[in-house]
Amino acid sequence: MNERMEKTAGNCEILAPAGDQASLTAAVNAGADAVYFGVNDFNARAKCDNFSLENVAEVIKNAHLLGVKTYITLNTLVSDKEIPAFLSAVDVLYNAKADAFIVQDFGMGTLIKKLYPDAAIHASTQMGIHNADGAEFLEKCGYKRVILSRETKLDDIKRIKERTSLEIEYFVQGALCVAFSGNCYLSSIKDGNSGNRGRCRQLCRLKYSCEGKCGNLLSPNDLCLADKLDVLSAAGVDSFKIEGRMKRPSYVAAAVKAYVLARGKNLGENGKKSVDLAIDDLSRTFSRGKYDKSAYMFDNDDIIDYRYNNNTGVKIGFVTDVKPFKELWRVAVKCSSPLINGDGLRIVGKTETTLGVGSPEKTGGGEYRFVTAKSGIRVGDEVYKTLDVTLENELLSDRKLLPVKCETQAFIGKKAQMTLSFCDVSYTAIGDECEKAVKSPLDENGLKESIKFGDAPFYLESVFLKTDGVFMVKSALNALRRNAVDGLIEKIVVKNSPSRPPYHPSKERISEVISVYEDAANGLLATDNYVVSNDLNDLLNNENAAFIFSPDDYNVLPKMPMIDLYGDFYLDLPIESTEKDLALIDKLITHLDGALNKKIGVVANNYYALKFLNERPVVIGTGLNVYNAVTGGAHLLLGAKDVFSSIELKGLKNFASYEGNPALMTLTHCPYKVSADSSCDNCKASRPLIYKDERENKYEISRKKLFYCYFSLKLANKKEYDSLVPKSPTARKVIDLRT
Repeated sequence: MNERMEKTAGNCEILAPAGDQASLTAAVNAGADAVYFGVNDFNARAKCDNFSLENVAEVIKNAHLLGVKTYITLNTLVSDKEIPAFLSAVDVLYNAKADAFIVQDFGMGTLIKKLYPDAAIHASTQMGIHNADGAEFLEKCGYKRVILSRETKLDDIKRIKERTSLEIEYFVQGALCVAFSGNCYLSSIKDGNSGNRGRCRQLCRLKYSCEGKCGNLLSPNDLCLADKLDVLSAAGVDSFKIEGRMKRPSYVAAAVKAYVLARGKNLGENGKKSVDLAIDDLSRTFSRGKYDKSAYMFDNDDIIDYRYNNNTGVKIGFVTDVKPFKELWRVAVKCSSPLINGDGLRIVGKTETTLGVGSPEKTGGGEYRFVTAKSGIRVGDEVYKTLDVTLENELLSDRKLLPVKCETQAFIGKKAQMTLSFCDVSYTAIGDECEKAVKSPLDENGLKESIKFGDAPFYLESVFLKTDGVFMVKSALNALRRNAVDGLIEKIVVKNSPSRPPYHPSKERISEVISVYEDAANGLLATDNYVVSNDLNDLLNNENAAFIFSPDDYNVLPKMPMIDLYGDFYLDLPIESTEKDLALIDKLITHLDGALNKKIGVVANNYYALKFLNERPVVIGTGLNVYNAVTGGAHLLLGAKDVFSSIELKGLKNFASYEGNPALMTLTHCPYKVSADSSCDNCKASRPLIYKDERENKYEISRKKLFYCYFSLKLANKKEYDSLVPKSPTARKVIDLRT
């Protein structure tokens, strides 16, 4: 049991996104304790500017100088041919003193731990950790922190804290993915851009229609848990994570400021009002309508607002007049928020218009007039502000500076000494020998005027001079100050950086480690093909294949058909399972063991299922996203019997390849409530739903029932998957017989 001292929100980490240098600077200046960002490839936000391996050491040093930790997102699936480049990036980042690596690919995490034992690894939310079994498995594999999936229940957070010593990171702000993290393949299969490879096209944000309802049926509200920080910290969360590496620097600054306020101790009524105002500022930088203030923490799945899929802005007023102006239009709006040149507006009426405001003319009474080339605007249309230049400038005006004390000793005939100190870190620089002053001896005012910090993030808190009347030329005093500043910077950086020596594993060592896992993958002896079905009667016609039972309802204890079972039998374990779901799974496994008079195997689609590795046969399912031979080999060396490759690959050499109609999304909310006017008392989930997007693509949604209900989104055309994903000639088959 974990005996760590219970945290309060006041001492939890505020972790901010940094898609580029401007956002990183905004996060640091706003008060973030840590930032996460990507470099070049191998991170889940490939469209961000990110950072280069050439400049990352300086970026990390500057963050450490200001006491901010740096977590590097290497959180994508990696192909076999990319592994050398991946490890080269790790080597640069490790020696640049990055604080931790955020990893999705289990094989890459394994390589990092083998080659860089002192590296800290955080399990990306893309690994889908959401219960204590999964967290325990990764802790045994050397992970330091788990970034929980957004679907994790509050009770399961508590169990993870109780059963592990892992740090727990949890998303508190930003975009909420509709699909279970790491197991959304829609963009990959339909558009050739894998979310697991950092190139998600957000097809979920398109408009869909279903049973007469039309809108953004798969587009969730944004998350805002500012009023749940005490609840989360009491449950065991160590780090409050803000999503938004694709957002503007002003959004990052506003979010950090809001959460720094929100985690404050004993806020009281005035403090709560300050937080509310800060959240209002945050909404003015980006808003998808109302916030979701609990998401999946409790038994709530009301996450979809099908009206909005992007920045709606904040409503500020309405159009009062529209008149032709030469070949353009002069528009007047009455609004509660002042307009200045450069502000962005969204005007909603019969049509929707977005425009930038140029040189608005204030006419009094909260009314502004401006000229636009946009037509279709009408009197009475609602006006939303999508870009507030005044607020943007205000949010980005802060600069984080460290208070520095200066103590200088300058005595005749001795070398001058200047000591600069910040908190408990100090550095003493030695200068030239001092001469007796003939006139104008050095005094504290003169010393203070000479101390300029330039680009260094310091301000002078106090000056103290010990002297017996010396004269120092300006160049000597400046040199003394420069040396003191440089020395203090270096000591602060060292203190705030991981205490590990430089290390570069040899090429021979790297090759040796990789070959261990590749050899395990190449030596795989399993030759069975597999059949996946939700009907046990399919056992009768598939004696030459291993049978995978994938029920629609895990509450039902099925009656086995009368058959002598020659092949292997596996229970397909779902991607998502809370502690309450796991109790039903254990009951079903016990029933099947008894019915077959043997220990059945399991197909592991999430890391929680790897708890069975030492108990019964385990096959690594498609849900664990095996994308390279090293990852497959790593699982085999841990005791797995066989490996299915990622459905995005359609087969790796020797591994089993999926054929059929796999789930492209696993949904935790109930789409029947969104689209079919269903409810738990009037459940309509016995039949599939058909979602059609604005591009005429059709998808089928069906339910999988455990303690909670989960839903799969698949291609409506059941043969389409096999035509979209290239087949591997060397892969064995996993044939899906489910309807």
